Amino acid sequence: MKFSIPRQSLDKAIQRVLAVVSPKTTLPVLANFLLEANEKEKKISLTATDLDMTVTTGVDATVEKGGSVTLPAKRVAEIVRELGDTDVAMSAEGEEITIKAGKSKFRIVGIPTEEFPSLPKSERASAFSVDAATLARMVDKVSFCTSKDETRPSLNGAIWEFAADNMGMTATDGHRLATFKTEGDFKALAGKNMIVPPKALGHAVRIISAEGEDSVSVSVHENHVAFFIGSTTINSRLLEGPFPNYRQVIPKDNDKELVLKRETLMSAVRRVAVLADSLTHQVRMTLTKKKVELVVSTPDVGEAREEIPGTFNAESLEVGYNANYLLDVLKHMDSDNIRFMLGSAVGAAIVSAVEETEGEEYVCLLMPLRLTS
Repeated sequence: MKFSIPRQSLDKAIQRVLAVVSPKTTLPVLANFLLEANEKEKKISLTATDLDMTVTTGVDATVEKGGSVTLPAKRVAEIVRELGDTDVAMSAEGEEITIKAGKSKFRIVGIPTEEFPSLPKSERASAFSVDAATLARMVDKVSFCTSKDETRPSLNGAIWEFAADNMGMTATDGHRLATFKTEGDFKALAGKNMIVPPKALGHAVRIISAEGEDSVSVSVHENHVAFFIGSTTINSRLLEGPFPNYRQVIPKDNDKELVLKRETLMSAVRRVAVLADSLTHQVRMTLTKKKVELVVSTPDVGEAREEIPGTFNAESLEVGYNANYLLDVLKHMDSDNIRFMLGSAVGAAIVSAVEETEGEEYVCLLMPLRLTS
């Protein structure tokens, strides 16, 4: 194998696959990426996998001789990053590869290509197209709610659902829930749904941003999904369901409405939460007709109180929330004004934007904490 390539192009390609390289693994080859050079197509491709997710990216290069080798990803990334802006020449004999750039020269020992895991097969021809900006927005709106609890694997991802006139994504960890729906023509996909791990969704969004692509092709298989983004392909296993029937837990009769400024509430919660309990992060909110009082009282730490303006259409009500969960929800709302729909102090609050984006529906659910005196 022998080729040369501009350092910047090689560095970008390495960065696209580096995120999937396992930092700690019992299988040494998973710390490597697979480097393949194609003399006929004048391209090189890099592939990395953690067995759950595989990323492959291609880039143009001056290829004199084709071949393949696996190389330690982090070490090669560090070397390439520190080289000057010049062409990088790479050649391999067996498992040894030589890297030259200017007056720098490195010799690195890899692992035989045969030890690299076999790659999942996905065809771009069978994929459907999704607007890249819409997909990125949908992932951002819900992925913060995915669960870290390994005992409930279906909650470790977000469910992506299709109807004839819309697609939506929902995630929950049992304490909060986010569901996002956008209108469109999805007749060919109506009835399809899949639970996608957040790591794959997050990496897809990063590649979308880096590549500047307008659309993403998505291919769904029995147990994995593939994202085709420019010259990069992301393959990820799907999580096994069933996903909980989240529509049943969204209250239908919450008739108490609280409206307030998003930034005002966020700033106040951040201030009082400094003294919140390190385990519960509880913030007590007393809702009255024209104001909201926020109180944090933690034994052996102290007390914080703050009042902010708000409009509440019911009798005085006291509720408690985890400050971190509340801030997460508020950060993902676009509107200047936020609406809380409540039923009681112990029921879930429905949080949404007062000024909604046309063609979109975004709702968050926030479970309260039992108030302590």
